[in-house]
Amino acid sequence: MLITEKQHQKILKDLAKKKEILPATSDPIFKAIMSRCPKYRADLVSRITGIPKDVILNTYVEKNSEYVIDNALERKKVSDFVFGIDKAVINIELNIEYYAGLIERNEGYASKIKTDIVIKNQDYKLIPNVIQININRFGHFKSKEEILEFKSRDKSGIVETDKFIKFHLNLKRIENKYEQGSKLNKLEKELLILTLKKVEEINKLSEGDEELMEVARSLKDITYDINTIGLYYEDEERKRVENTKIKYYEELALKKGEKRGLKMGLEQGKLETAKNLIAMNLPLKDIVKATGLSEKQIKKLC
Repeated sequence: MLITEKQHQKILKDLAKKKEILPATSDPIFKAIMSRCPKYRADLVSRITGIPKDVILNTYVEKNSEYVIDNALERKKVSDFVFGIDKAVINIELNIEYYAGLIERNEGYASKIKTDIVIKNQDYKLIPNVIQININRFGHFKSKEEILEFKSRDKSGIVETDKFIKFHLNLKRIENKYEQGSKLNKLEKELLILTLKKVEEINKLSEGDEELMEVARSLKDITYDINTIGLYYEDEERKRVENTKIKYYEELALKKGEKRGLKMGLEQGKLETAKNLIAMNLPLKDIVKATGLSEKQIKKLC
């Protein structure tokens, strides 16, 4: 979506009136922050993974363009942010909402990276670690741990390999702690700043902290960049259209299936709804989201 200078100034005027800047919860802003803020990126990843900060700073190589995920349902999306360091490739995903298939989608990103690395390396002993960091704005996993680490294990807990690791962080819990006035540690602040848009809150959170101030400056610079604003609003519009489309088809399908659904039970009603959505040629991932059924259940109806 291209915007004119006049539209750009109106957007800036509205943001200034609200004393806000563009938050990093949108894909373009998040990627820009990760790319433009080396000290922040290094400190964040170091605190999550335990990799020394200086290793991340001194051996960093951006790799985003190398891993385009070719999948019909995902329409050739690119993973959020990928970079290489000494002996590791890091994939950072910002997941704003949970839906059926999200974990599998992100596993697709990680698998693509793993496969490419294995193919390119002649000596398997020299294959770098693949680490995926998921920053989740929802509480999908029922755990009180700040950082969940996943590896391939057997039933007794024996780790198959240390080469492929996933981390999950609950951003929603951190937001709740912030709203309740609880004290946050450095990692929690580094994650929280991605969600803030009020200038006053960002300034207060980042004051006197080198890494957080780097993010605060970048967020302000990005906000006043007409190209970034264009990308941001295109991204927001795409999400609105997608959500509106899902709700429309869901309501339309429910009207057709609700009478039979009441008679045949809730599960049968979901199946009827799914059939109606299939007939409307709605994408599989949208049908999963609208009905709560699994992809396997839906495919049986096709």
